[in-house]
Amino acid sequence: MTASDHRAVSLPPAAVHPDVTTSVRRSAELDHPSVVSLVQGLVRIPSRGGIDSYGPILELILGWLSDRGLAARLLKDTSDQHVGVACDVTGGGPGPRYVLDACADTAPFEDLEAWRHEPTSGIIEDGWLYGLGAADSKAGVAIFAHLAARLQSMADTLHGDVTMLFDVDEHSGGFGGVRTYFADEKAARQVAGVMIGYPGTDQLVVGGRGFLRARITCRAHSGHTGI
Repeated sequence: MTASDHRAVSLPPAAVHPDVTTSVRRSAELDHPSVVSLVQGLVRIPSRGGIDSYGPILELILGWLSDRGLAARLLKDTSDQHVGVACDVTGGGPGPRYVLDACADTAPFEDLEAWRHEPTSGIIEDGWLYGLGAADSKAGVAIFAHLAARLQSMADTLHGDVTMLFDVDEHSGGFGGVRTYFADEKAARQVAGVMIGYPGTDQLVVGGRGFLRARITCRAHSGHTGI
């Protein structure tokens, strides 16, 4: 599978027992107010890639997880900069490790006049939460954080481990959090798969993602780069 390949897949209804579906939905309903509250808190902290300090938003995430007894830790890159938070849920039996990843940084604000509400407002209006990163991907961070808490409460019954990876420096193109986590070759070999918390509930998209970077040297008097 190449970096550009992707396909949407649907899980057959019979793949999940109805009792499990009901239980998961009930848990989601109970967690919903707390998830929304956490998303609002994350949105209200500016974390533009390459612009804002990542310290405040990483501290919020780390504190939320630690307050719930989760084994969360800050990730540092080779220049000793904080670039993410990792949180492990260790199962009671042997099995694969899966990583659930969502970025906590955002794109720039751009034109402030074009915003209905301030980009760090976190306002809820007519059922919509406004703010930069509310979808990409601070909602994913909040959902995965609550999922970690749920899984921790039943860790003894799990066969395998789950790591929540909340990285920053993603929108800058540096991908510091992911690079730092997977720089540990031993840890990387244990990972059976990675799930990314991008917006959308209508389908699962399976594939690879990445970048092909190339440098092109043109020798001429002048020319348009798009030609």
